[in-house]
Order: sequence, then C-alpha cells, then structure tokens
Amino acid sequence: MGTALTVQHARLPRRRERELRAAQYVRMSTDRQQYSIANQMAVIAAYAAEHRLTIVDTYIDEGISGLRINNRRGLIRLINDIQSGAADFGNVLVRDVSRWGRFQDTDESAYYEFICKLAGVKVLYCAEVFENDGSPMSGLWKNMKRLMEAEDSRNQSEKVFAGQSRIAGLGYWVGGRPGFALRRELIDAAGKSRGFLEHGQQKALQTDRVLLRAGPPDEIAIVRWIFESFVGGKEETAIARELNARGVANHRRVPWNLLMIGRILRNENYTGNTVYYRTSNYLRGRRVINAKTKWIRGVDALEQIVPRNVFDAAQRIIERRRRQRLSSDELLKKLRVLQHRIGTLSHNAINRVKGAPSAHLYERRFGSLRNAYALIGYVPDGNYSYLDTRGERANLIKQLAAEIAGGVPGVDPDLIAERAGGSLAVKDGSFISLRVVRCWKHSQRDCLAWTLRRGSKARPGLAVVVRLDEQNRQPVDFILATMTRLPERPLIMTEAVVTKHYRLRFKSAAELIHGLKRKLAREPRLAPHRVEASTEQPPKPLTKN
Repeated sequence: MGTALTVQHARLPRRRERELRAAQYVRMSTDRQQYSIANQMAVIAAYAAEHRLTIVDTYIDEGISGLRINNRRGLIRLINDIQSGAADFGNVLVRDVSRWGRFQDTDESAYYEFICKLAGVKVLYCAEVFENDGSPMSGLWKNMKRLMEAEDSRNQSEKVFAGQSRIAGLGYWVGGRPGFALRRELIDAAGKSRGFLEHGQQKALQTDRVLLRAGPPDEIAIVRWIFESFVGGKEETAIARELNARGVANHRRVPWNLLMIGRILRNENYTGNTVYYRTSNYLRGRRVINAKTKWIRGVDALEQIVPRNVFDAAQRIIERRRRQRLSSDELLKKLRVLQHRIGTLSHNAINRVKGAPSAHLYERRFGSLRNAYALIGYVPDGNYSYLDTRGERANLIKQLAAEIAGGVPGVDPDLIAERAGGSLAVKDGSFISLRVVRCWKHSQRDCLAWTLRRGSKARPGLAVVVRLDEQNRQPVDFILATMTRLPERPLIMTEAVVTKHYRLRFKSAAELIHGLKRKLAREPRLAPHRVEASTEQPPKPLTKN
C-alpha cells in the first residue's frame, strides 16, 4: 500500500510536452519604435508566462518589410522547420497580426498560418484582443486586422512618396547608391556637412539630408571622355572594351560592359540635375519604368560634370537608334546573314561585328542566344543542355543550405551566392562551401565523370561537393572535405579518383549533416590560418585527352 500512490512516470506525455513549448517570431521594419525587437519579446514573454508556455526557439527578421515573404529569412526558416517536422514546439508566439505580415493579399497571410495549422502548430497573437482559437468571431477579427494592416501599408507608402517627392524637388538626393563619379554628402539641419557616405551607409537622423556631389577629378575625366567618345561615333561596347584595356576601375569594381556605359549616357545627374521617380515598384510589386513627364527634378543641385549640349547630343543619338529599332524578324535576318558570313556564332563573335546588333539585344529580345539560334536553325558546337538545368542546381544548393543551417549549430542560415555555388558562414569564422557537379560520359575512359571546380572565391573551411546522377537530376552522394582538398584547376573526377582521394562520402543530406556535426566538433575552428597550415595535397587533375 505504501507504493500505491508513487508516480511511476514523472514525465508528461510527449504530445503534451510539445503543446507547452513555443517559438517566438519577431519582425521589425523601420516604421515604429513600439515594434522594436526588445518590445516584442517583452510582450511575448509576458504572454508565455501567463499561459505557462516555454519559449524554446526564436526566429527574427530585423529591418525587413512585411509586404512580401521573399526576403524574410526568419519566417521562411520557421515555416520550413514546421513543414519538415524539425520543430519541437506546438505554438508560435507573435506580438500581433502586423508582425506576421502586412501582406496586400490577406489570403497569403492566412495561407502561411494554415501551413502551421496543418502541421499541428498554433499561431498565437499575444497583443490582440481576440484569441486565435478558430471560432467565427476570432476569424472575423483576424481578417479585419489583416485588411487594416494592408491598408495601413498603402497609406504609409503614399505619405513616404509625398515626402520624398518634396525633398527631391528641393534638390536633395533621394535614393541609393549613385553612379560613377558621384558621391553622397550628409548635411545636418543647419546645413553643415557631416562628411561623405560610403556604400551601404545611410543617414541616422530624420532632420539630416543628403546632397549629391561630383566625385574625384580622375573619375570626372572618365565620364567626360565616355560622352565625347559616344558623340564622336564610338559605340558602348567599344568604349567599355577600351576602359577595360586601360585598367580603369568603376564604382562596382567589376569590368565595364555595354549596360554600364548605357546607364552613364542616360544619367541626367551629370548635367547638374537630380532626378527622382524614374522607376517605381509600388508596395514591393513589379518594377515600372515611369514616363519622363512624371520625373521629379532638382535643377542645378550639383556641379555640372558634362556640358548640357554634349548630353543632349548623346540623347539624340540614343533616341534615333530607338526609332530605328529593328523588329524581331529583322534581327533574326541579320543573325542568319552573320552566320552564313563567318560560319559560326557566339557571344563574342556577334559583339565583334561593328554596327551590328549586340548579343545582349538578342538575349533580351529572345530570352537567350540559344533561343535566337534555334529560330534561324543554327545548332552551336558543344552540348549546352546544362544551361537548362542551371535553375534546378541553384535550387538544390538553396535546399541543402537550409537543411545544413537548420541541422548544424553555429551556421548562419544566409546563403552567400557564388558563381560556383554558395557558402554558409560558421560562427568560428570559417565557411561551409557548397558545390554541385554535373555528370558526363568520359569517352576515352568509357566511364562516368564529374568536373570539379573550386571557384574563384575559395573561402576557408569545409567544402561539400554534391555529385549528380547520370541524368543530372538527383544527388548520387555528398563529399565532405576541407577546401584545400579541392584543386585550384578544374578536376575531372571518375569514381576511382573519388574513392582514392575523398573518403568522407554520404548517401543522404541527413548523413551529411551528421558528418558535419562530427567534423566541426572534432575541429572546432577552421579559421583561415588553420586551413593554410594543412599538409594535405589535393589530387592532380586528369586530362580529357
């Protein structure tokens, strides 16, 4: 009898445990101080304490608009965790409906909440007057709040546009990064300079203003030379090629191209005027190019870099070319004639022909050069089918990055996109670089092969190489190695090469994540100096012939 009242199982049932666990989602744009991250967390903590909930995870979107989900990594990660079953909580605590989102389509807001509901996770609004319990009145209140938040966003957008238009009309700079040979100067309320803003810097005080200024003399000379060369008869591609040959750096630190030259030639800032509202994307919607009659100009707002008569002459040339715009049939006819004349077609071959339409024009008109080739019946040498699956490989990189960030502690979920794939930053200062390699048939060895490229940015740390199957659709395995084990030159890998040089291979992403955890635990710091000190030698590249 003495043991009859003894509790045999002190733990709550697993389902009941999950119902008492919660994650908090907080989002702050730049609108109101009441929605600061700290204030939201305080409200959520009070609600959790009152309802005896334990907060076990936090998802944050800081400085992010609630109009769309695309750039809200915190909410995306939350929904991915819930859908994948990785969430070990039964509730999501949000301050109010506006923090979940100010979606212009209220059905979109309800859709993301319904995803959580399907997975058995409740979304609870801590500062609302209604309980989100699924009752008719709760649904009515919630939909009203969603409509109110969407309307509030529209009103705020109109007010911001009216204020920016007034400031732009006074000659102040309203916008982001200025063009080449232009700088942003910060001015306080008294008109005194606070210095120049670098790329990425913004003003901190509402009373401050930004003026556009002419840049260094050497950059000003380059802009004047571009205009004089164009008016004198040179085309944009030739100008870009000459600047690259001379080693002239631009403000983006990338090679000059036709588009960059075109933007400079159309930029009225070089005449001393600021221009606002050339393009718009109302409420994060589709980007619209506005008519010139809608532009808002600040006349004589900065030093004139290019004489007005030279700028106007450049605009007349551009306008004349626009009127003489070739139809799609005429463009294809010129391409067909060029192919018969030189026997082959390529991006460089098309651009080398003086006076002919550029390769970029064909890409813009027909979607790609290959589409234009197909319309004239030209089949280029080589197999370019890999271009059709480029989007699938990019999605595979993103999916793998999300799984690694969600399963490996200390990994930043933000993917650093690269031409060769992508990288994830680790808290210790190292990186996990992701590479996807396509499969092809090695004719001489009569076997399958994969071409591995390290990429131009070899970040220190670990590398994950995903080998695709023969159809280049699904992963065969996941290779884990240090970045120094990847060769500097392209490496043709056969199965024998992989077996010999890369022993850490995993059949699934789950096994890879387990291997990453063990690797990072065994080598807690893969910082740059640690990697450089490695004595491992990468395999020598094979040759195709």
